[in-house]
Amino acid sequence: MFRRCKRRFLDLPLAQKFVGIFVVLTLLSGALMIGALHLGLSVFEEKFYEKSLQELDFFVQRVDDDIQDIDTLTRSIAVDSNIQEQLNALALADPQTANYYYLLTGVRPLLLEKIYQDRQINSLQYTDLNGHTLTIGQDVPDPGARRQTALEMALNATPGGFVIQTSDSADFPYILCGRRILRSQDMSLKKLGTIVVALDVGKLLDNEIHSLSSRPSELYLYNGTQLIYHSGAGKAAVLPPEESAHGYQISTIGGNKYYICWLTSPLTGLRLCSVFDYHQIYGQINTARNALIFGECAILLLFAWVLLHMARLVTKPIHTLSEAMQTVDQQEGNFAAARALLPADPAADEIGTLTREFDSMLGKIDTLIHENYEKQLLLQETRYKMLQAQINPHFLYNTLGTLNWLVKAGNREDACRMIVSLGDILRAALSPRQNSTAAADVHLAESYIAIQQLRYRSRAEFALTASGELEQWYLPHFTLQPLVENAIHYGVEDSDEVCRITVSAQAEGDTLTLRVHNGCGMTPEQVDAVLRGRPLGADTGHGIGLKNIYERLSMLYENFVFDFDSDETGTTVRIVLQQSDLKAQNLPSDA
Repeated sequence: MFRRCKRRFLDLPLAQKFVGIFVVLTLLSGALMIGALHLGLSVFEEKFYEKSLQELDFFVQRVDDDIQDIDTLTRSIAVDSNIQEQLNALALADPQTANYYYLLTGVRPLLLEKIYQDRQINSLQYTDLNGHTLTIGQDVPDPGARRQTALEMALNATPGGFVIQTSDSADFPYILCGRRILRSQDMSLKKLGTIVVALDVGKLLDNEIHSLSSRPSELYLYNGTQLIYHSGAGKAAVLPPEESAHGYQISTIGGNKYYICWLTSPLTGLRLCSVFDYHQIYGQINTARNALIFGECAILLLFAWVLLHMARLVTKPIHTLSEAMQTVDQQEGNFAAARALLPADPAADEIGTLTREFDSMLGKIDTLIHENYEKQLLLQETRYKMLQAQINPHFLYNTLGTLNWLVKAGNREDACRMIVSLGDILRAALSPRQNSTAAADVHLAESYIAIQQLRYRSRAEFALTASGELEQWYLPHFTLQPLVENAIHYGVEDSDEVCRITVSAQAEGDTLTLRVHNGCGMTPEQVDAVLRGRPLGADTGHGIGLKNIYERLSMLYENFVFDFDSDETGTTVRIVLQQSDLKAQNLPSDA
């Protein structure tokens, strides 16, 4: 029987399931609520005392925590390196000089930076070794000779410690927190001054009173038998017995009955008392009971109408989303038709978020399909242009001509070096790899420079430096060589003067920096040609440039720096890569 009912329930539409579950839960919750209300009323009086005391304990703990935060704040001020340096300089300065008062004034922004966000602090006062004071906020209340002496004795007894002194007057209730500042940087523990923080008790209690779920009619704060804070307009005689640190009682004051709970702070010794109107409590309970019963009946009467509309609102977007998913499955990836079924402006709830994410996913999949196809075309085109740039007839003719001249001149050593370098370039150019390590790319640039050094001799000076773990970095095949080739073309071939070309590759931590510089500037037309990667003339033989290198780098790295700068002092190309920006998914297995 149970299995049959369960099966029928599972086969129901989502809207009917929602209505059924909501009806059952509402009836059960109503029955339990009414039963719990009657049971709670029988034990309310006893539990209210206990709950009030617990909340008061939590309230006092919050207040103590706030004072502990002042302890932490003053400790951070005392050990702050900037404050330590400023106060040490102040201690060494002559109090009769202008520099002394300049240093004293410089302490203010350092202290203000520490306390500007703490609204509970009424004021902060710093006193140096010469008795000069610096006050931030309102003036620190004068504690009087007796309390001043007590504060000094407490600080002397606990050097560098935290001292708390409470007020004994209700006219201006405050808590003074004092601390000696000692020289800690060189462990000399030399006295540098004293700071005193004044906390307004009224502000402190007002900031934490929101933590009480049962708001008392009035709050009283006693220092011994002295009333120092009262939240009400008058001062009622609610002084609790001193022999008890905490407790509660029912008292009649002025013909009215009150609940009184009190608790003594272990940190400050202050006693906090909360007072509740006895009849007001029961009046609120009766009102809450009647409102609960009436609300339960109203919910049951309006239940069917509300549920039908809620079920429609909830299930309609789910049905639309399900239909869009089925369209993608049935029409073999027809993303446009599926996205057309989705609402243009879905709601901001979870279902709306799911709809937006599904729409975004379909858009991203569609974009990725087109981008992948375009990337493959771009990769093929780039590879073709790269091969054209790296094995161009002009470079080979010049190299073979130089090699022929060396052989005829009998310079077999230089000829062998040129053949080896040319072999390295041809081997790399004919390799199917699209990417290589930075070390391999630097070696390829080194081989190219060796050939050009033999060709140009004294007309060009080359300097190549490499440092760091270059084997850990990946670059598109032939990254540095085209940059060196452009530097030679515009720095050596177009100039009659000796041109110095420097190439560097530096790997440091998570950063790789590539830099190619020649000592000759370029014309605006030449700069535009290099950036666009188009030939400058009939004798260049290639169309690869910075744009080509930038596109191939963007396939391998998410973000990178690619700077090109040219003026009368020379031309510099700088590439900065981050290891974290490497697109691992685009790194081929043969790299």
